Amino acid sequence: MALRVGIWAPVWGSFLAQREFPGEVPEATFEHNARYVQRAEALGFSSVLFLDRSLNSLKGVGAPIVEAWTAAAALAAITNRIELIVASRSSYRHPALVAQMGANIDQISRGRFAINIVSGWWGLEHEMAGIPFPPHDERYEVSAEVIEILKGFWAGEPFDFEGKHFKIKNGITAPGPVRKPWPTIYFGGESEAAVRLAGRAAEVFLLNGRPLEAASSLMESVRSEVGRHGRSVRFGMSAFALCRESDAAAREELGRLRCLLGEPAVAPGADPAARHRRTSIQSDRVGTNGGTAARLVGTPETVAERMIAFHEAGVDLFLLQFHPMFDEMERFASEVMPLLPLEGG
Repeated sequence: MALRVGIWAPVWGSFLAQREFPGEVPEATFEHNARYVQRAEALGFSSVLFLDRSLNSLKGVGAPIVEAWTAAAALAAITNRIELIVASRSSYRHPALVAQMGANIDQISRGRFAINIVSGWWGLEHEMAGIPFPPHDERYEVSAEVIEILKGFWAGEPFDFEGKHFKIKNGITAPGPVRKPWPTIYFGGESEAAVRLAGRAAEVFLLNGRPLEAASSLMESVRSEVGRHGRSVRFGMSAFALCRESDAAAREELGRLRCLLGEPAVAPGADPAARHRRTSIQSDRVGTNGGTAARLVGTPETVAERMIAFHEAGVDLFLLQFHPMFDEMERFASEVMPLLPLEGG
């Protein structure tokens, strides 16, 4: 399968993980996100991921955050080609509402909506809203029910569902989504519970950035579980990318970004059992969800070679972060993308 390259929407501001205060996060606005996503579409990026957060986990509680669902709906009307992936927390919203919102965004975008089912790691958001935050493995049980319910709503015929966490009677949403049989279901995680659920339900498994050997090992575990269910799966990866005229210059720029980092934001209420959180905080805070761990830092040729190596191992989609956003996205599009075996290229 050909390679696709997408971006993260900067819903929380820049991709430098540090504490910032409301007036210091100019990127966390709909206007900034809209310009960024529209420019990414014009440059040929295929997808954009909107992180679903109620509080800003990257810049600190009280820092601004762009709400994912409403932002994706607004951008559905002012973009033409880019896939709009909403990372939806399964325990936070009722799946009947999620099904209707997703179908509506898919209608507005004429078939470009997708959903990334997120089991979650941050209990503080739930505590703030008075929404129960189940234990780690139980959150994956919730995610499993949510995926089944969404498929039921999006299939177009009334259905019943009775599970441990949700009950649906004569479920229907109309109009349904444009994309058939339903919008693409992305899913990720690193625990045994996540891998088991991926085996049953994931269409695209998203990995946090990591070295090639570690990525290959996790993908093999997922493939093995998927194979037990007679299914197939595709893979995507998050990563922070940085290219310069030489590998040394790229390393120097990475060092400069590290020097820019201020005080880390504190995220009270993080579930210590969430493996994603434990691995993410091992990155250097330049980027999120693995940051620079995939080592997409170097010359355009170096970055392209590393991306192609991941692609040969099974990664079909990269969701990238940059800093400064516009300048580095433009550089990547002009210098790295021509070197990649891109879809439609």
